[in-house]
Amino acid sequence: MLAMTAALATAFGSWFLATGEQKSAPPAPPLAAKPVTTTPVAPEPVEEAAKGEAETPIDPQRLAALQDKLKQAPEYEVFFVQLRSLYPSDYDAAVKSALAQGIETHDNAADLFLTQAVQVLRQKRGLMGARAGAEALDSLFDQHQKVLAQLAATDPALCVDFLTGAPAERFVAFAGAHRALMAAEAQAGLAAIDDGAHKKIDREAPTTEDFDELEKAMLAKGMDKAAVAQLLDGKAPSPPLSDAQQCQNGLVYFDAMKAMPDLQRLRLYALALEVMAHE
Repeated sequence: MLAMTAALATAFGSWFLATGEQKSAPPAPPLAAKPVTTTPVAPEPVEEAAKGEAETPIDPQRLAALQDKLKQAPEYEVFFVQLRSLYPSDYDAAVKSALAQGIETHDNAADLFLTQAVQVLRQKRGLMGARAGAEALDSLFDQHQKVLAQLAATDPALCVDFLTGAPAERFVAFAGAHRALMAAEAQAGLAAIDDGAHKKIDREAPTTEDFDELEKAMLAKGMDKAAVAQLLDGKAPSPPLSDAQQCQNGLVYFDAMKAMPDLQRLRLYALALEVMAHE
């Protein structure tokens, strides 16, 4: 069950994929070893800044440079406007983090900043998305599947990184070449968070029967047991599957999930978002 939970969480893609230009870091513990909750979690209190310790002011010239770079990616404008309107503190946090990393000096600053903003939003409010209604959750995972399909068609190796949630600097180049697609995914994630903040739907944890039904659906769509075990249990088949085949299996995985009854499908979606919010 824990292995299935880990695989479920890592198979939902780039809205949670670390895409920034990062230094290599030690591998994180498997998601299955991290705390998973299926009830609302109170946010940790924000520590007040130490008395007498002023925040570092934002350099207006560097901010202007970042804003100029954002104008080169009008596809992202709706997402940034909505984020700033709904969660201004998250937008400001993303700006400060981006400037601290010197993102405004990069040619692909807009794509890097989108990633930064999405990561801040996920870390601070990802649990809200798990409490969204069916329409918002379905829309978000539909967008994940569209990204996966495009990756499968253009870059199978990066597609596998998407499926496993592995950090991939090359994903920024993909985002830059498919900005409308990435903008739609980011907007769907933001919409799910905002929907969950208002609807606050509590769902039970997925059952063993839910995962059993998902496995049956995948087998019915032509996947063999080794491929299903790789996606649900993290067991690599021998011989290993090609990147292209893993991508196609990932698309079947999404199709099987979408075909499940509402209660089962939404429980699985919500659990995936909860696990990733703790990442």
